[in-house]
Amino acid sequence: MNPSSHPRKLFAGALSACALLFSLLPADATISTALQMQLGNPSNATADANNHSHYLIQRTVEAIDFSDSLGEPNWASWDLTGSDIGSSGRSSSFFTDTTLPAGFYEVKTGDYTGSGFDRGHMCPSFDRTDNTTDNDLVFYMSNIIPQTADNNQGVWQNFESYCQTLAQSGNEMLLICGPSSFNGSRIQPSAKVSIPGFTWKIAVVVPAGSGSALSRITTATRVIALEIPNISGIRTTPWSNYVTSVNQLQTDTGFTFFTALPASVATVLRAKVDGAVAPTITSFSPGSGTVGASVTINGTGFSSASAVAFHGTSASFTVNSSTKITATVPGGATSGTITVTAGGGVATSSSSFTVTTGGGSGTVVISQVYGGGGNSGSTYKNDFIELYNAGSTTVDLSTYAVQYASATGSSWQETTLSGSILPGHYYLIQEAAGTGGTTSLPTPEATGTISMSATSAKVALTKTQTLLTVDNPVGSSAVVDFVGYGTADAFEGSGAAPTLSATTSAVRAGGGATDTNNNAADFTAGAVDPRN
Repeated sequence: MNPSSHPRKLFAGALSACALLFSLLPADATISTALQMQLGNPSNATADANNHSHYLIQRTVEAIDFSDSLGEPNWASWDLTGSDIGSSGRSSSFFTDTTLPAGFYEVKTGDYTGSGFDRGHMCPSFDRTDNTTDNDLVFYMSNIIPQTADNNQGVWQNFESYCQTLAQSGNEMLLICGPSSFNGSRIQPSAKVSIPGFTWKIAVVVPAGSGSALSRITTATRVIALEIPNISGIRTTPWSNYVTSVNQLQTDTGFTFFTALPASVATVLRAKVDGAVAPTITSFSPGSGTVGASVTINGTGFSSASAVAFHGTSASFTVNSSTKITATVPGGATSGTITVTAGGGVATSSSSFTVTTGGGSGTVVISQVYGGGGNSGSTYKNDFIELYNAGSTTVDLSTYAVQYASATGSSWQETTLSGSILPGHYYLIQEAAGTGGTTSLPTPEATGTISMSATSAKVALTKTQTLLTVDNPVGSSAVVDFVGYGTADAFEGSGAAPTLSATTSAVRAGGGATDTNNNAADFTAGAVDPRN
């Protein structure tokens, strides 16, 4: 029989023999069409006869995305267990795939003759040695790409053997591989098949267990991704030299892998680099901040970091070194742990980062509150609220307001703001005057008429000038900062700032810069000291 002119009737006969053989053999867990593409369809290949670029072939032994223009598969996907490896031996021939749609070129084994390239299997022969019919199916030329002898018979074959050993050790292997990096060169003299610059392979190692392999995959599942140059001189090179991440393969191939997995699992697995050191987070600074704030994350194993998230929300970041990452608090983030995804897995911080609310640069806070102005025993004639810009950029306050309510009230009064506040500067808002006191406030940046309680109340800094309507607006998107003092029924954190008097104000620590979103911890009852 001439393999390069394999007749259509032989294929039909092979299918009949296959059907007869399956009726006589016990069911094999992984020789089934439904199980060969469990990880998903990375290129959205279809069984449309007009799709010459990504034509989907689904067989009992593998799934293939075949490219008529390349004359080879874009990828092949299959499931492997120890029971698929038997003693049927290797087929004696390669076969033309006469099942391709009309108008597709049917690559022949003779097209490779004299080319200097091996007929390289995607799904290997040894993975389908449970019977001769299954083995013949992986010898169709639609499962073959041109590989250098040193690649095919050396590093590529060595990795195939490693995967087979894992399968025979009780694991279920979900495998997908293909060619990449084409530059227009084709095998000669036939010129029928494109020569890839690289070959790649992904092996997902799923330990034995109940349910489908897909259902047993977690973020802890081992993933091995390789990208091997299709060149001579690498026959004895260890396959581990070519370990990479699935993320990198996605970049190089344009495919999206693991689409059948939950997104949270797929993200972690795509980032893994087999053998990489697991990352750790040892600390981060600051411990709180608004959207847009810069956070320094310290730890180990960051070199291959591919994702940073604040309580599950992805953030932009820069890898400064293997022990340092600088990340930006993303929009939509909420308070919670920080995670870093790298080649060795996912690191999670032991403590939570607190996301503070804010507008503009999100760095303006209420730094001092005083409601005893003009009361008996007071020095200053007026109540006031003081703001501080703890950030590094000027903040426009033209849409902002400070709002006031009694300790248990939901009826709010406001003073609208104008102008801006420079980094490291204060902004003084003068409120109502009493009948006592001897000293005027420093020149204020804004003036209102709110008569504030000397002992207990609530003050909000809002990024809009729409009045609040509830007694506890903490957490509202409109609220930039909030202070409840004395017996206030609303406050940030575990408790309110202290009860005040005619001679004390609520003073934020750190010169106004300390903000842990906990009024009880951030404020003390201190000497009244208005700053502008």
